[in-house]
Amino acid sequence: GEHAVVYGYPAIAVPIPDLQTTVTIFPLIGEKQETIIYEAPDLGTAANLSDLPANHVLGKAVELFKQAYGIQKIPSFRLKINSQIPVASGLGSSASISVGIIKALSQFLGLKLSVQRINELAFELEKLYHGTPSGIDNTVVSYERSLWFTKGQEPEFLRVPFPFHLLLINSSIPSLTAESVAAVREERETDPVRVNGLLQEIGDLVIIAKEAFSEGNLVELGKLMMKNHALLQKLHVSLPELDAIVNLALEKGALGAKLCGAGRGGNVIALVREEKVHDLQQTFMAHGYQGIVHTKIQ
Repeated sequence: GEHAVVYGYPAIAVPIPDLQTTVTIFPLIGEKQETIIYEAPDLGTAANLSDLPANHVLGKAVELFKQAYGIQKIPSFRLKINSQIPVASGLGSSASISVGIIKALSQFLGLKLSVQRINELAFELEKLYHGTPSGIDNTVVSYERSLWFTKGQEPEFLRVPFPFHLLLINSSIPSLTAESVAAVREERETDPVRVNGLLQEIGDLVIIAKEAFSEGNLVELGKLMMKNHALLQKLHVSLPELDAIVNLALEKGALGAKLCGAGRGGNVIALVREEKVHDLQQTFMAHGYQGIVHTKIQ
């Protein structure tokens, strides 16, 4: 349901428990001034918040808490982010950081926020990264459950009758969501009939996929993934490199495969039977792909 979800069509998203972001807050005892230090070792960043850009995600989070809860001064702290999720890869790395920061700050300040409230605040942070996000990434990360999502509505949680397996194959090409979403929007403005038709087809496909997902009909789900990928190709958000990964997955026995996230780079997800997982991993490694992630949806 990528891209169509931005325009109010439904989408299906699943959490990836095998990839985690950890946000840790260390109180700075004895600091008289409000001192906030941001550290992201994976990105080589360590700085006082006052030295970071005005629209930095942590600065926005601090302002959100101050405004929402009437906090005049936040106790000094050092915040450290470690993430296993590759950035600009279509896997919701920014959403995981947004949710992690909101959760860490709420605990640090002694606030017992509901998951719904955490999700609302994280959505505000997501706007910094993506401009006009649908909200699906922060929602699936906040609730940590497979879900059916329509913009502006409460999510509907999905259950599967038995676990099924996905492989995530990283193209190693950066995928910038804001740029990809903006490109689709521009194309929609110049050719509304064609693009709106494609978005409608994606929305219709997701409705069918919901039933296949809930029934555990993996063969049908795989076919729908392929149809979804073909529609995303027509939206010009795929790349030859992504198409090559999809084709290799199918050639080696995957039930279905498609680009993941905004496209124009990032990851491909492949639906595979459990007994095929190892062979497919080996195949992709032999073709030079690194960091292949196997995850189980249940």
